[in-house]
Amino acid sequence: MTLFSVRNKHNTPVIIKYPFWQMTYQDPEAVYACVNFGEAYAPGEIADRSICIDGDIGEVLKRLGRLPAVPEQAEA
Repeated sequence: MTLFSVRNKHNTPVIIKYPFWQMTYQDPEAVYACVNFGEAYAPGEIADRSICIDGDIGEVLKRLGRLPAVPEQAEA
């Protein structure tokens, strides 16, 4: 499971960030991903399972769109 948080202002952590952090902490296979200009971070307890990008979501998506496509792998 990947929990993806985008542009959550500092006054909304109780609504979005904290529940996502808690779900990530409770599920050892979960990954927390965050794109947030100036506030991209995760608690130390889930840092090893977090991807935090400090940047503008529009720019991040533009840059991701320029990456080469990853070929699909056939299921075994």
